[in-house]
Amino acid sequence: MITDVFSAGPDTLPGYRAAGFPDPATFGYRAVRARSLDPVALASLDVLLSGVAFETALDTACTSPSDNPNLYEAPVITTLSERVVRFLPSVDESSLDQLAADWRDAPELADRDPAALSSWLRQVSDLCRATVPAGNLLFVWNCL
Repeated sequence: MITDVFSAGPDTLPGYRAAGFPDPATFGYRAVRARSLDPVALASLDVLLSGVAFETALDTACTSPSDNPNLYEAPVITTLSERVVRFLPSVDESSLDQLAADWRDAPELADRDPAALSSWLRQVSDLCRATVPAGNLLFVWNCL
């Protein structure tokens, strides 16, 4: 599964939906690509950053602006937790490696390279910093 976190202006979302939710980078959105960061993995990150209950984080990670999304039929769009958007940029550079190591303790990520997780966290943190002042929203695009 390909997992992109992307930044989109609210005014562009109707056109994106009408286009069938294509690869966000080819649609012109700024995106950070990863492999297999499913909602459970993203919920684990939310818990680490915010301390919210896992069930709440998972509900957030599964929230989709699409009606009845089907992962096996087309790309599924979900929202990136507001808590992740708010807290990830506040993690200082020297602590991101520790965050990646802690995140890797989640069973879904046990086989991941810690350096790759750190790199992804840095890129998404930068995307969060650029997104909020621009008034954009952050979404997650999952495609098999």
